[in-house]
Amino acid sequence: MNMIEKALAEGRSTLSEHESKQLLSSFGIPVTNETIARDAVEAVSSAAAIGFPVVLKASGASLSHKTEVAGVALNLRTEDEVRKEGERLLKIPGCEALLVQEMVKGGREIVCGLLRDTQFGPCVMFGIGGILTEVLEDIAFRIAPLTLSDARDMVAEIRGKKIVEPFRGEGAADMDQLCQILVALGEIGIKYDDVLEIDINPLKIRPNGKVVAVDALAVLRAAGHPPVISSTMRGKLGPFFEPAGVAIIGASATPHKPGNDIIKNILANGYAGELFLVNPKGGEILGFPVHTSIAALPEGIDLAVIILPAKDTPGALRECAAKGISHVVLSAGGFAEVDESGAGIQHDLIDIIKESGVRVMGPNTSGHISTPHRFTSTFFPLGRIRSGKVSYVAQTGNFATHTMKHILTAEHFGVSRVFGLGNKIDIDESDALQYLAEDPYTSAIIMYLESIKRPGRFLEIAGEVTRLKPVIILKSGATEAGRHAAVAHTAAMAAEDRLIDGLLRQAGIVRIWNYTHLILAGKALSMAPLPKGKRISFLAPSGAMLVSLADLCIRLGLEMPDLTPQARGRLQEISPPFIRMRNPVDIWAAASVSGVEFGYREGMEAVLKDPNIDAVVTVLMLTQDTGIPSFNFMVDLARRYPEKPIFVTFSGDKHFEDECKAYIEPLGVASFTYIEQPFEVLSILSRCVQAMNRPR
Repeated sequence: MNMIEKALAEGRSTLSEHESKQLLSSFGIPVTNETIARDAVEAVSSAAAIGFPVVLKASGASLSHKTEVAGVALNLRTEDEVRKEGERLLKIPGCEALLVQEMVKGGREIVCGLLRDTQFGPCVMFGIGGILTEVLEDIAFRIAPLTLSDARDMVAEIRGKKIVEPFRGEGAADMDQLCQILVALGEIGIKYDDVLEIDINPLKIRPNGKVVAVDALAVLRAAGHPPVISSTMRGKLGPFFEPAGVAIIGASATPHKPGNDIIKNILANGYAGELFLVNPKGGEILGFPVHTSIAALPEGIDLAVIILPAKDTPGALRECAAKGISHVVLSAGGFAEVDESGAGIQHDLIDIIKESGVRVMGPNTSGHISTPHRFTSTFFPLGRIRSGKVSYVAQTGNFATHTMKHILTAEHFGVSRVFGLGNKIDIDESDALQYLAEDPYTSAIIMYLESIKRPGRFLEIAGEVTRLKPVIILKSGATEAGRHAAVAHTAAMAAEDRLIDGLLRQAGIVRIWNYTHLILAGKALSMAPLPKGKRISFLAPSGAMLVSLADLCIRLGLEMPDLTPQARGRLQEISPPFIRMRNPVDIWAAASVSGVEFGYREGMEAVLKDPNIDAVVTVLMLTQDTGIPSFNFMVDLARRYPEKPIFVTFSGDKHFEDECKAYIEPLGVASFTYIEQPFEVLSILSRCVQAMNRPR
């Protein structure tokens, strides 16, 4: 019986500090030189063996936070001090013995920990430690298992990362040792399901840079605590996106009803497969014969879309399964997102899925889109949907509806696939990500999620996908629930959003924070190549723009390197001698002297030729008085420099801005209404490149 089993058999919910350190030490985590003494006399003997000065701590099964009961005596330098403090500590309620340990030198304290989250499984924490841990909340999380690269990223991620650098005559922390500790904590979490939390606070950095666990607490699973549930692999999703035959259950002859608009959308997109309609009234809808029941449908249909009220959906799903229809979209709302009655109906749907093996998207979904196969199940009146190479996964009903309508009417890019996940009773974001990873029609993936159903599986899939394709996410719905009920620091600071953020970084997924960026990033990925790095040049017609946008670049993590002598020379050639040309480029003098088109074209080409530059943004001033260029020069430059993104934004007359956008975007050059937007998008894209090239 190991110490964990022994503690559980005794009804304990924690290991003692000494036991916790023994557990850590068995995984190679360095701990203090220490021993257990049963009385003050034995403590004196132990202190002499360890060497003064020493630390004396009260030890007992119920003493989790010793400082709160004055259960720690520091820097004891004599036998008399040890004896006196030992006698005092033994009088503390719950003190069963004395822990005698070396007094570790060094003023830098960090915290490491393990948390077993019911959703994410074992998670590892790193941050600033000591008494300010919960005040500063300067921490990072990753999902176990960790790689050494994951561990290094955690250390680099905190605001106070300089704590591991040389400090006041003390050496830099041993990064190899520190990273091994973080990896080992993940290994403990994977091996021992009964360990819920581990808190190492502080983990001290010695003057020579070596680190050591000075205090530790392991929290165990209480009786009846639910284990983390593992998930199994999911099946193929092909029939959702490449259906040979589709049945619309709840088809309607009434214009503008969902059961009618879905048919019009399918027809507008030129779906080439067979389409079958079901309505008890029979007859004909939009030229198609209507079957009066699901049972009356022919065999061989591989996808059904059920557009019926929630109460009628379980029966229809069961009939589809009996008919051999293997994939079903459930469009209706009114389930667990509404009330307890709806939750009961949703539970019935789950039971049917388990019994039949049918694959389900939804319920409460606005549908999905597959432009490579000219199909959609959305019931929002969209008409023809432009094809593209970016795919979306959305846990919201508005993306395949009015957000898609905006893209179709206000932008000039299209989509490849769109998943409307809905309530995710079967198909979830992990399934969607795996499908899109293998999809030859998808070059980039953009997601909007409010929750992650199977974090472990999601991390596993995303960790590989993000090395091949950019994956961007807007994750909302963070919560602080339960953080104050935890025993250890690690759990107290493990708010869901921190765990999510750590998971996304670990997986190589780029997180965004604005809904608009879902659209702007999609546009950029549809029209431009990924930049090779984050080195940019931009041209603007105003000194104020140059200064403010340069500040923005720094905040966004973009770089504005010096131009090569050749690039600077060419810019100087086209500009008046009183202008000193550099990066960023004040282009208006050249444009006003030699013409707008000449100035912008030659200026852009000069920086595009520069090997120090990965991407170019031009702030194009358009007014009737200053002259309107042909716009084609930007398309020509994009074609001649296909390896570098060219983004265009505007200042001046909105009418001409709209004209320029309408001309260049269908020809593959992305434009942005507000001058900050192309820089924000370039920051997103450069982070994608960094994630794709991250070490394993």
